[in-house]
Amino acid sequence: MAPEAGLPSAAVVSVGNELLSGHTVDTNAAWLGRILADWGVPVTRRYTVGDREADIRDAVEAAGAVAHLVVVTGGLGPTPDDLTKPTVAALYGLDLVVDEGVRAALERRFSDAGSEEVPPLSRGQAEVPSGAVVFANPEGTAPGLLLEAHGRVVVMLPGVPSEMKAIVRGGLGSEVARRLRLASAERQAHHRIVHTTGLPETTLAERLEERLADVPEAIKTGISLAYLPDLLGVDLRFSIAGGATADAEKRFDALLESIDPVLRPWRFEAPSGDIAEAVSERLRRSGRTLAVAESCTGGLIAKRVTDLPGSSDVFMGGVVVYSNAAKIEQVGVSPSDIEREGAVSEVVARQLAAGVALRFRADAGIGITGVAGPGGGSDEKPVGTVWIATSLDGTVESELTRFPGSRAAVREGSAQAALARLHRRLVRASGED
Repeated sequence: MAPEAGLPSAAVVSVGNELLSGHTVDTNAAWLGRILADWGVPVTRRYTVGDREADIRDAVEAAGAVAHLVVVTGGLGPTPDDLTKPTVAALYGLDLVVDEGVRAALERRFSDAGSEEVPPLSRGQAEVPSGAVVFANPEGTAPGLLLEAHGRVVVMLPGVPSEMKAIVRGGLGSEVARRLRLASAERQAHHRIVHTTGLPETTLAERLEERLADVPEAIKTGISLAYLPDLLGVDLRFSIAGGATADAEKRFDALLESIDPVLRPWRFEAPSGDIAEAVSERLRRSGRTLAVAESCTGGLIAKRVTDLPGSSDVFMGGVVVYSNAAKIEQVGVSPSDIEREGAVSEVVARQLAAGVALRFRADAGIGITGVAGPGGGSDEKPVGTVWIATSLDGTVESELTRFPGSRAAVREGSAQAALARLHRRLVRASGED
């Protein structure tokens, strides 16, 4: 969505050799892009530089030439290669001075850790550019810094994601808004995220665009749509620039009601964007429990469910039944069926789902068996062939699927598809579909 004329804009400068080498993925810039858009300050440029003074200076200077707000992440630590703070201070002709509040916080942190004094290398973290506003770092030693220079607002944040996010959430937004004189009702961007899984981006887009063509202009005008695909599904981000939040929510509701017939079979509700959360919530609300028997996914489904807090309320247990012997002994799959149909077959998947639900006395069961690759495939059952079965309240359904890509992609896609199939059954059982 193009920013409105006159809206303040932002540029993000990410600092660190590890970002350029590929050893670390720059998740900070993506997270900041979302947050700044919500503040009404869309990011129009991003720069990534290494730990070199000249490169940092050039990037910050270039960012300041094109944006009202410059956010720099990384290079605020205590080691000699952390050059962001002195470089930015020198660029704007500012001295570094000791901030007594930061110095006291450093002393407390190291004292609590059992050190009698702040190590010499860490003492420099109490120095800040003169006139800078200091934001406490509850997760680390490097504070966040905000200053105004050359008509621009410049923010410096640690590169450690947890520290950066803690500082941003700790009041930085209100100070940025004050410095940029933002009126939230006029500047704020509103977003609605819809999570989908099971349809590739191109197919979903074709169906959705066809439906949108019939939606009245009064409903869809001023709402933009972005497709955000990944290995596990496609998120749809609907956006409105400006206006009151209540009005934006009503407009989103009207549009989504108009396109619901296209989205309903594929969408799910989960604040985290993980369908495992949606499945767990459906199970919890219906008073049901789940057990899983996994072959080709090797425990990925159980991991995703149990990664969620409160999973013990709905998850009874699971087994990884990789060998034929394990399928027979642990879940009760028929040896003759395996011999006749093979381990990767509909009959085995159905017995896995029903058997594991019975073994753990669960209301729902997932059984999954397939060829993850890179070897083991055949003309009849090539790599990527996966049978998925779900048992719900004693009734079993099954489906043959084929997944392209690497071994990891097949396994991840299979786990996602299995959870998606159980989710759809739970939705149907609730009477909502």
